[in-house]
Amino acid sequence: MSEVTGSGVRRAARKRADVLAAAGLVVAERGADATRFTDVTAATGVGVSTLQYYFGSREDMLLAVFRYAAQADFDAVTPRLDAAGGAWERLLVIASHLTGAVGSDTGWRLWVESWRWALRDAELRREVLGDYTRWHELIASIIAAGVEEGRFGTDAAPMDVARQALALIDGLALPVALGDPQVTGEMAGDLLADALGRLVLRRAAAL
Repeated sequence: MSEVTGSGVRRAARKRADVLAAAGLVVAERGADATRFTDVTAATGVGVSTLQYYFGSREDMLLAVFRYAAQADFDAVTPRLDAAGGAWERLLVIASHLTGAVGSDTGWRLWVESWRWALRDAELRREVLGDYTRWHELIASIIAAGVEEGRFGTDAAPMDVARQALALIDGLALPVALGDPQVTGEMAGDLLADALGRLVLRRAAAL
């Protein structure tokens, strides 16, 4: 592949990614069922014919948005985890990230839309479940590290604790995504810190 051709491919990939990111904002605002090519065109300035070239059908565009958002959400937490200290701090990073305690709740709105779509689409259902597996495995690895560090006292299987932890996160993230005035992102973060500390049997760090 020539340098010119390679640059063109990279620019096209970046442009498609930019369109997917913008389309995700549209889906989060309007909902998947109400999102049309023309809505994405209005938000991006990219013509309908180009969107059809990128994605084919409207439904394929929505599936691509869900996939892009799921990967972007996972990628966004990685540098924050790398900058965190021990296992407890890493667990709190995931909790705050997934509840929208930092940043916007766009990712969570897209999660809800993808769940709804996955109920009717077997392929997306497999991908959503696969995304959950990735989060479970990530959290389980943090639980195992916390036990090894002596910070967590649980003797339960790390994957079992991870499933419980993500269930807690989901349960508190939903009211945040719905805009419940009684459960703000900050409050959800505080509640999760307390519940997760109990779940893993958190121990104070050695002085």
